[in-house]
Amino acid sequence: MGRQKNEWGNKMPVSVSTELVRLSQSEFAEVAYGVMAEVFALHHELGRLFDEKVYKTALTARMENIQSEVRIDVSFRDFCKSYFMDVVASSGAVFELKAVSALHAWHRSQLLNYLLLAELRHGKLVNLRPKKVEHEFVNATQTYAERIEFGIDDSRWQATDGFGSAEKSLVEEMLRDWGTGLERALYEEALIHFSGGTEQVLGEIGVVLDQAPLAKQTIALCAPRIAFRLTTFENDANGYRKNLIRFLNRTELDAFHWINISRNRLTFETLK
Repeated sequence: MGRQKNEWGNKMPVSVSTELVRLSQSEFAEVAYGVMAEVFALHHELGRLFDEKVYKTALTARMENIQSEVRIDVSFRDFCKSYFMDVVASSGAVFELKAVSALHAWHRSQLLNYLLLAELRHGKLVNLRPKKVEHEFVNATQTYAERIEFGIDDSRWQATDGFGSAEKSLVEEMLRDWGTGLERALYEEALIHFSGGTEQVLGEIGVVLDQAPLAKQTIALCAPRIAFRLTTFENDANGYRKNLIRFLNRTELDAFHWINISRNRLTFETLK
């Protein structure tokens, strides 16, 4: 694994377990029509109470030119995380199968994360738990080249113990490698890894209310009494800042490093 050059000429730190083909919107629509016809048939035959793995196994058994559990490895330095795409049809149409009460934003983010990592444009979420199959398209509009071209705002950042220029540069380098737009958990896991791992990073701090100890809160610490938080907000950054200040004022913390990754900007801010 490691940095590979894909068929579209870009270099990404991503390895996919199978060869992929970027389908046009019309090509994807044609593939999706055939896959969804089989999904509807399986939903009618099996009902809506099985786990998603049952429907996935049935779909791959019924149809040709379909692969399941297609692995994606994404790496940076000595960090690596693996993902598995539920179903890939015709080497380029990604389907994420669910068996949940309703589809939510994080399901869409999950599929978008796969599409961006694999540099594919079109996918579909399918939920087989409702009485009628719930399904929707998810499209990745940004290219890898676009996602690594972002601005940096560090005007409100200050170096502290545990998060100085070296740590800040590491985050910037990671984003230049992976690009923006990926799921928050990937960035967060990598940052915790490079900060020493969960056992060293995650710690408890005291919460105070009405000048009396209230409880303990687990948080990511880069140094004693200095925490960090990574977000991927496109909007409502000001509202979140207000809550970080409230948090800071009701705990034993001396400082809070806030890293926000939006599509076009990487922001570092230190709250004290």
